[in-house]
Amino acid sequence: MRNMTVPRLLAVLTMVVLLCGAVAVPASAEGPAVDTPQPQAVPVGPPPAPGGMIRGGEKAIEGTSLEDLLLEKGVITMDDWIRIKAEEERKVSERAVVAEFTGSPRWYERLTMFGYGMFRYNRLGQPNGQLRTYHDVSVGDAASGAQPGFFFRRIRWVVTGQVSDHVAFFLQPDLASQISGNTHAVSLRDAYGNFYFDKNKEYRVRVGLQRVPCSFDNWQASRVRMAIDRADATNSCAPSERDMGISFMWTPKIAQHRYKQMLDYMYGPGDYGVVNIMVDNAEGNNVAEANDDKRLSLRLSWPFELPGGRLMEAGMNVNRGQKRINFGTAAAGRTLFSFNESGNTQARDMRDERLNFYVYYPPQPWGFIAEYVTGRGPRRDGDGRVRYSHLYGGYVQGHYQWKYSDTGLANFYTR
Repeated sequence: MRNMTVPRLLAVLTMVVLLCGAVAVPASAEGPAVDTPQPQAVPVGPPPAPGGMIRGGEKAIEGTSLEDLLLEKGVITMDDWIRIKAEEERKVSERAVVAEFTGSPRWYERLTMFGYGMFRYNRLGQPNGQLRTYHDVSVGDAASGAQPGFFFRRIRWVVTGQVSDHVAFFLQPDLASQISGNTHAVSLRDAYGNFYFDKNKEYRVRVGLQRVPCSFDNWQASRVRMAIDRADATNSCAPSERDMGISFMWTPKIAQHRYKQMLDYMYGPGDYGVVNIMVDNAEGNNVAEANDDKRLSLRLSWPFELPGGRLMEAGMNVNRGQKRINFGTAAAGRTLFSFNESGNTQARDMRDERLNFYVYYPPQPWGFIAEYVTGRGPRRDGDGRVRYSHLYGGYVQGHYQWKYSDTGLANFYTR
């Protein structure tokens, strides 16, 4: 070694260090090193394909995320993967559990737009107007105020958003209303904002043009209702189902999830509160307040989960208020022409008070709706005079849903 030069000595030392680094080091001081087996994934099939849809249109959890890659490499087990995905889906569901609202940390994902249209042809009714419904312009003839021929029954376009954790809005115009004989006119159907008091969205106040708590038929939107239009007996409490007012709603978390499930898959109306207290003008949709009286309404409802996971909803609606009744809105001699009790056409304020009960069993695949209303209010008799008298009525609807393929279904109902 004494004849070895310094560079050669450095080279030898470097070689020794490299050789030492290549020697296996024991796992512990108590025994030799052993190979520790890595957790292996259970081969139960690939994760869900990306781009799928869940819960009636919400964006599904992507199948190409980090946990999917870890599962493919065998770093996590299938049980770990299922647990992670379930937690992600729970968070997605909680953000969108309020019907028709979607929340997201990204502002551009907080706004949602959707719509639908209904095209009809009417050649129904006798010239004397014997067949007529006051809530559907596609029934009857022109002499009784109906719309003949081809026409759009509805063209709705909705813009909604969860702009923050506590504030949401809903805006829905109708592009095919019939106003003063003009068809396909634009009118406002919904325009309200929600303020949520808590992070679970159990307590909220709704302000603006909104649905009135008076019947189950009023809650079901036209895009989710099987029946072509609503029943006159239960729908006559609020023309166009809406009015200007303010309401307070309470819905516990479990009820939110059940309402959402029925809305997405079972033609449910959505979450309008287990308890809903509303004060409104009682004048009708897009009609200015005509007196100093207000209508007070109360809704009590609960979505039940039956054995086997089947859902149903039962509840009641009660309201009381004054509304301005206008007479003589059509030419004399026609069916729509009305008088007050004195026989003239002077407008009059009349009290309207109703109590409504309902049961809704969604199509699973069989189902039904039963609804009944009783009370006192303005009623038009056969002589054309509107009198304050006893009101009652209702309907029973049976329905069946046939899923004939993975992507198609057909609905049948009778009312």
